[in-house]
Amino acid sequence: MRKDYNLEKRKYVIGGFIALIVVIYIIRLFNLQVTNDKYKESADSNAFLRRVIYPSRGLVYDRNGKLVVFNKPAYDVMLIPKDVGDFDTLALCSALNLTVEQLKEKWQDMKNPRKNPGYSAYTPQKLISQLSIEDYGKFSEKLNLFPGFFVQKRTVRNYAYPAGANILGNIREVSAGDIDRDRYYRRGDYTGDLGIEKSYENALRGQKGVEILMKDAYGRIKGKYENGIYDVSPVSGHNLTLSVDFELQQYGEQLMQGKIGAIVAIEPKTGEILCLVTSPNYDPSFLVGKERGKNYASLVRDPYKPLYDRGLQGAYPPGSTFKPTQGLILLQEGIVNLQTQYPCYHGYVNGLRVGCHGHASPIALKPALQTSCNAYFCWGLKNMIDKRGTTSTAQLTKWKDYMVEMGYGYRLGVDLPSESRGFIPNADF
Repeated sequence: MRKDYNLEKRKYVIGGFIALIVVIYIIRLFNLQVTNDKYKESADSNAFLRRVIYPSRGLVYDRNGKLVVFNKPAYDVMLIPKDVGDFDTLALCSALNLTVEQLKEKWQDMKNPRKNPGYSAYTPQKLISQLSIEDYGKFSEKLNLFPGFFVQKRTVRNYAYPAGANILGNIREVSAGDIDRDRYYRRGDYTGDLGIEKSYENALRGQKGVEILMKDAYGRIKGKYENGIYDVSPVSGHNLTLSVDFELQQYGEQLMQGKIGAIVAIEPKTGEILCLVTSPNYDPSFLVGKERGKNYASLVRDPYKPLYDRGLQGAYPPGSTFKPTQGLILLQEGIVNLQTQYPCYHGYVNGLRVGCHGHASPIALKPALQTSCNAYFCWGLKNMIDKRGTTSTAQLTKWKDYMVEMGYGYRLGVDLPSESRGFIPNADF
């Protein structure tokens, strides 16, 4: 009897096909049970509610120990979409002091994957942030009418002085970019924005805690899981003490009312900043609460740019503090010595005119520094540029190199995030 080789081959094909199906099922089961969190998330959300406990943000004091920035309670309206049952929309709007249109907009924003990339029907989502104490009280009384909703307690900033907004900065809700850069954050968290709130965010924010609550089949909270042994307590943020004297800061801002400019006061012995005034400015409490977004937009649109820190970002002539460094350069290059004198008849006059106040003339280096004579240093720089045996281009480049070595034109490294560098012209300019 002849052997049917086609039948033999068919056996192997069928066996291979069955093996392939088994492998596909194994991979799918592995994906569902191990790598895919969707079903685990669903199961967990049916039985547990992991509620974040936000830490108190660190306090801020001035150099004299006066409290400048502290915290006050705020309340966010949260919900787990899967657990939300039927509710009276008008009653919810009344409890939250919203119109129906505002509620619909917030609901759509919450479910919008572009605005809320971390959206999940199984995890807590924020609907409204920073309820006032009055609105919180009104909402809490009716909370049982809104299944799936709960209130998340947290803190927001409060300010002892209506000053120093450019120094202190503020806090804002995190963006998608913030969440991508730092796994600490989740949608609805807050982060420092501008000022020391941004520079010292990691120190000020503390560490979040969590409590695990058990739910029954109807989604009602039944108490803590295992009596709370798996809960994690929050850790408050570190307090900060500034070098700034806020009484002096307030005084400086009063002096600059109605003006555009800046005041910077520095302790010469240590380099500590005693006040950093920019004008016009704004009250830091302007960027706290439900109206923050609208208020921030108005500051951005303001033609006088109150968000622009003129003390750190504005470009200004250095003034008479520039003269000692110019004197050092002239001495180093042999352009002058302590006996060299230049004329000053109420200023430098040589094509260009630079005015000066009355004092003896001619004048040498030391008295020129004592009286802050403008003409002396104009003559000195002219003679350096016109030095025989050199070119003006080479001499200007040399002067610029001295400036760079002394630190001019570069950021000083102040611990605020918005400092801009200065400008030292080169010979080409």
